[in-house]
Amino acid sequence: MTVNEKQTLRIDDTGFGSIKIIQDPDAFCYGVDAVLLAAFAAERINRKKSPARKKLMDLGCGNGIIPLILSHKTGIQDIRGIELQTSVFNLALENIRYNCLEERLTFYNYDIADLLDSKAGRSFHSVFDFVTSNPPYTAPISGMTGHNTARVIARHETTADLKSFLKFSVQILKPKGELYMVHRPSRLVDIFSIGRSLGLETKEIQLVSGHADEDPNIVLLKMIKGAGRELRVLPQIFVRNENGSYSEIMNNIYERHRE
Repeated sequence: MTVNEKQTLRIDDTGFGSIKIIQDPDAFCYGVDAVLLAAFAAERINRKKSPARKKLMDLGCGNGIIPLILSHKTGIQDIRGIELQTSVFNLALENIRYNCLEERLTFYNYDIADLLDSKAGRSFHSVFDFVTSNPPYTAPISGMTGHNTARVIARHETTADLKSFLKFSVQILKPKGELYMVHRPSRLVDIFSIGRSLGLETKEIQLVSGHADEDPNIVLLKMIKGAGRELRVLPQIFVRNENGSYSEIMNNIYERHRE
């Protein structure tokens, strides 16, 4: 599928250098959580020695937004992604070609639940220095239906659940490899307990709210494979000012990487 073959497709400027993204509004467009996660991960990755030599996998990459942003914000030359939905995966491939990133980005059309015990999944074992993930936030609901399957799958654990994402992250990370994830604060206990049971320790969390006076509705996490038990809670941040404009944090995320 190309942007000319489906009239609903649109090309958006990401705000990060020359990176643009082809999106399908009828399916699912990326949100601020993906931008926050990419910035959170990039800040930490860029502290590492020789980041260009590192390898990164994005789990549930959707149309490729997080790998696209990271291609601009980091020097990593090997960025990969896994996406379940074939139509969304094909759009992600279009975004690689549109941004001329064929030499740095590679995407795979797999279900993470199927990869856990498969030959294809084993080929990724202990390969990656970093994993990023913006997984479905909501546990499955009995009898759940939706007019738009793409949006339902993006938001709900229809196949791979939280444990599957964390387990696969452990499998593909090198020892002391790092997982950067965005999720809902309501799932923190699940993330902590499942992660620790798999040998994935939460080292940093940062809560995010829409406005300064609101309860947080997003949490950013850094988890390390085989790390010790010590958690750092970072200051809470917010996305928008009272008048609806972007907060200083958000402006910094964009301006810091704008060419």
